Amino acid sequence: MGTVLGGKYRVKRLLGTGGMGSVYKAENTTIGRTVAVKVLHPHLADDGVALTRFQREARAAAGMQHPHVVQVLDMGVNYGGAPFIVMEYVRGKSAAQLLRLRGAIAPKRAAYIVGQVLDALEQVHSRGIIHRDLKPENVLLTVHQGREDFAKIFDFGVAAFIESAWDARGPDLTPTGRTMGTPYYASPEQLLGERGHDARVDLYACGVLLYELVTGERPFQAGNFADLCKAITDTDAPPMRVFRQGIPAPFEALVRRALAKEADDRFADAAAMRDALVPFGAPPRVEDAPEPTDTFTIDLRELRARERELESEPPPRGAGVLHADVAGVVVEVLQARVPDATLAELQGELGVLLPTKATGWVDDGLLHLLEVADERVGTGERRLVADVGRRLAELAFDTGLLPGSVPPELAFSGASDLWLRFFRDGRATVRELGRGYGLLDIEHPRAHLARSVLMVGFIERAMRMAGARDVEVRLTKAAALGDGLDSLEVSWSA
Repeated sequence: MGTVLGGKYRVKRLLGTGGMGSVYKAENTTIGRTVAVKVLHPHLADDGVALTRFQREARAAAGMQHPHVVQVLDMGVNYGGAPFIVMEYVRGKSAAQLLRLRGAIAPKRAAYIVGQVLDALEQVHSRGIIHRDLKPENVLLTVHQGREDFAKIFDFGVAAFIESAWDARGPDLTPTGRTMGTPYYASPEQLLGERGHDARVDLYACGVLLYELVTGERPFQAGNFADLCKAITDTDAPPMRVFRQGIPAPFEALVRRALAKEADDRFADAAAMRDALVPFGAPPRVEDAPEPTDTFTIDLRELRARERELESEPPPRGAGVLHADVAGVVVEVLQARVPDATLAELQGELGVLLPTKATGWVDDGLLHLLEVADERVGTGERRLVADVGRRLAELAFDTGLLPGSVPPELAFSGASDLWLRFFRDGRATVRELGRGYGLLDIEHPRAHLARSVLMVGFIERAMRMAGARDVEVRLTKAAALGDGLDSLEVSWSA
């Protein structure tokens, strides 16, 4: 440690090591920036052709600006002759570490991760770059703008040395006689040494990633290198249900297509495979899903990300109650926005029945049904819950619970008074109130994030109906996520 590479990158500590080299956390002493430096083994520079290819592809990767690609900042050769790459430092874990720590994950989560990888590959391939060595170790997972499982791929150009070794001595030794590791993620055409293979080798690797993330097992395994290569080139992968039951048949069919022996039988390109994964949980293409600019959407996404990070569970049945007025609006929204067959299925799954004619107080398991319905037919960000709050605000004005023709400040105070009417327990307190600004604290012994989001929607619509403009309601604290209480920050203009 303390070694300076390239005259300016001071090595601070080892992050990890593998068959190709070691990765270090380092500091750019010129500007004080923390970076990651991958130092490749010196013997890899023995092959001048592979080294030239590595340098060319690393330079090409350095020119890319994509959110799901680890940025290459610099490259060079150290005093001992070993090539190194300088990259942005990403806090998080690799998909390989995720598998070791958690084992197999849900198809939806795997689709979300690999969908981002494919989004990056679409741009990478459009520039004539093929990764050729995609594997869990080369997929980093971090938190970005509140989004968990934000994927970034790296190690472009490193595969130049691997394929050069296979071409030189066959698929078991490097030109200098050193073993290169097993190619679990290599396509049949790579192992067969076919010339001119294209970007679909990366799609094959994405199929292996999906298979392993969901089953916890690689699709091809063998006792030695030669048998493994033969299995990849000559045999079909075991059905995913051999390792895990309940995998949707269409999802498995997608993975099998990606693992096709012939490149022409796979998806045409990364965009096509990514689009096919969207129904299973992959993010839609970037141009179809621009970054939100409205505060409400951003806040809902951040809440969802925090919830995933904490892996919070919904409150148990009977944890609280709803007033019949709230229950009636929940039923109204569910019946208007959720297909009848889906709604019937959810009621059976959750054991929650829609009240036909609610009076008094109703079990707030109805809110959990609303949340799950939002995941099935919406975005999973509780927009349906917020819409219930908005509809409640309209009813409050229609029925006189909130007086009409009042300034926004009085509407804000009146809205806070309705917390007990809606949920019976807890207390809502106006902590600050001024012209165009208010703070509302909510203490409730049975914290439920759906209640909090419902109040966000309620106050937003109530303020607008009172004549306020440019209304923003932010849930800055959430008791359900460990903050002790809810805190709603409201701003508006007259």
